[in-house]
Amino acid sequence: MVKTYKSAVDLWLAAIMIGVPLAILFTGVSIAFSLHFLHWHENIGRVAGVLLVCIGLGIGALIATFSLPCRYILGETELYIQCGILKWIVPYRDIRRLELSCSLLSAPALSLNRVKIVLDNGFQLVSPKNRQAFIADLQDHLSRSPDHTT
Repeated sequence: MVKTYKSAVDLWLAAIMIGVPLAILFTGVSIAFSLHFLHWHENIGRVAGVLLVCIGLGIGALIATFSLPCRYILGETELYIQCGILKWIVPYRDIRRLELSCSLLSAPALSLNRVKIVLDNGFQLVSPKNRQAFIADLQDHLSRSPDHTT
């Protein structure tokens, strides 16, 4: 049976991911339409404002492209990890152990409450909403996987 877990999302990280592009976007709109008091030449203000609006939209699009959706799919023989357009496939046979983690390392995770999946060659960090259920389901898949050894 295939089961999907969405990533937990830390409030501070969501605020940054949403706030930074919005701040740049609103600054651009403000500059484009509200610089009369600075006595800027009207065209320079509009160009600067439009440039900031484009930068804000671009940063927002990049953040969304590389972070949404963030989910973990327990397949029959593999763990599928997706964070935006980035995808990883982790065969159950490569998993050695699972550990709780709060690592700051870059990972396909939107929370610091993570699960460290130790592999034959390295590790992968994920942040499912319900870590305990995810670990239990993953261990169940590992125990049923014919080619998995620990």
